[in-house]
Amino acid sequence: MRLIDELGLAEHSAHLREIARPSIQIVTTEGASARCGSKLGGAPDVPGDFEWPRHPHGLYRFIGQVNLADIPDGPHELPRGGLISFFYAHDEEGESFWQDPDYVRVYRFDRLDALHPVEPPEIVSLGSSQPIRLELGTDVPPWPSTDSAEALWPIAKSQRSAYWDLRVRLHPGIGYLLGYPFNTTLGYDPTPGPDWQSLLTLGSDDALAWCWHDGDWLVTFIERQRLHAGDFSKIASDAG
Repeated sequence: MRLIDELGLAEHSAHLREIARPSIQIVTTEGASARCGSKLGGAPDVPGDFEWPRHPHGLYRFIGQVNLADIPDGPHELPRGGLISFFYAHDEEGESFWQDPDYVRVYRFDRLDALHPVEPPEIVSLGSSQPIRLELGTDVPPWPSTDSAEALWPIAKSQRSAYWDLRVRLHPGIGYLLGYPFNTTLGYDPTPGPDWQSLLTLGSDDALAWCWHDGDWLVTFIERQRLHAGDFSKIASDAG
C-alpha cells in the first residue's frame, strides 16, 4: 500500500488489494550453503537412489532447491515441510523449448535426513552457487496483454509506467515463488489456463549462467489442485 501511494496509484488501491496475491521473494545471500539449505545452482541434495534426470536432447540442469521450512509462516499455499528441487532441460544446441512438456521438472523430498549433495554431471555443471533467503511478499498481475483485456482494465495507459515500477519494486530479488508471472517480451499471458497458478518465476543471471529467452524470465506454473496436494509432478513453463 505504501508503494501504491508513492507511485501515484492510490485511486486504484481497492482494486489492487482485491487482485493481489501472496508471493515469496528469493533473495541471494553470501556464504556457503548448508546441507538441505535453500539455494540456486550448485549441487542438489537428493536421496541415495536418485538418478540424474535426462530429456530427449540431453541432461537436465539443476536450477535450485527450496527448503520449505525456510519460508516464513504466511498465507501461501506451499507445503510446510520438506524440500523441492527444480531442474530444466538444458541442451547446447537449443533444441529444447521453454513450452515443452517437462521442460521444467520439480522433485519433492519429504525426508531431509535421507538427502545428501550430489555434484552435477560436468556438462550441466555451469555457473556459481548462491544460498538464498526467502521472504514473504505480495504481487499484482502483469499489464493486460490484449486490447480487449486492456479495455476492461481500470488503470489508465498514462499510468502504465508507474504500474511497471510497482511490479518491479515488489520483486527486488532474482525471482520469486507464487504470485503472478513476470515477463518482458511475451505478447500474451503465459498462464496455461484458469486452473493454473504461477509457481517459480526466475530472472536471467550471468553469475549463475542462466539466460532465459535472450535475458528475460523463466516462468513456471502448477495446477492449483496439485499445489494444494503438494504434488509437483506436472509443471508447465514458458520464457520471455
